Amino acid sequence: MGATNMTRRDWLVVVSPFPLIAVCRSIELLGTPLGTWVWVPAMLVFWFAIAVLVRYGGSSEALARWLRTPRRPGSWCGLAVAVGLLSLPEFIGHWRVLLNPGVMIAWVLFALVNPLFEEAYWRGLLLDATASWRTVPAVAYSAFLFAASHPLIWGVRSEALRDLRVVPVLAMIGVVWAMAYRRTGSLVCSVVGHACANLLGMSVPLLLNLYSPLAR
Repeated sequence: MGATNMTRRDWLVVVSPFPLIAVCRSIELLGTPLGTWVWVPAMLVFWFAIAVLVRYGGSSEALARWLRTPRRPGSWCGLAVAVGLLSLPEFIGHWRVLLNPGVMIAWVLFALVNPLFEEAYWRGLLLDATASWRTVPAVAYSAFLFAASHPLIWGVRSEALRDLRVVPVLAMIGVVWAMAYRRTGSLVCSVVGHACANLLGMSVPLLLNLYSPLAR
């Protein structure tokens, strides 16, 4: 894997998902008075922790490099955006849950902000820290922890995200977004795909148990 080429800072980044998941899960468990809206303080802590980790573990030019124009945009870039559109049929069938103004505002803001933080962390920071690893273990590590974080953190309150059937689906999407970053050297395509997934997948209604794609 080339682990001997990793610095202490790289190793701290590599193990950081475990305390990050534990802290955010604890907030979800302890925030009972807030009900399903406890995802808001948990998410704010999640974003703040990611910002700190990016500041600590990323290089000085990391953000500019992550958001630069993709090199050789092609199949991986297109696929990264395409997987974000997979929930379009569900959105068409259930968009009415967004008619509540508070839910709609949260839905839009979340879709604009969350992809930047999550892609910077799960793809940018983790894949940079494991750059000396071979592609398969590096991508698998990033994708699995990204997928597992959803039931472990947000699944505490969300019935849909608690279902373990979401893990392989999210892992496959994580693989696509990770490969897009490795192939293009940019997070732009995965950020766009992630924003589409949060919008069309109606992430906020999922977190509030207003909608579940698994309900039939």
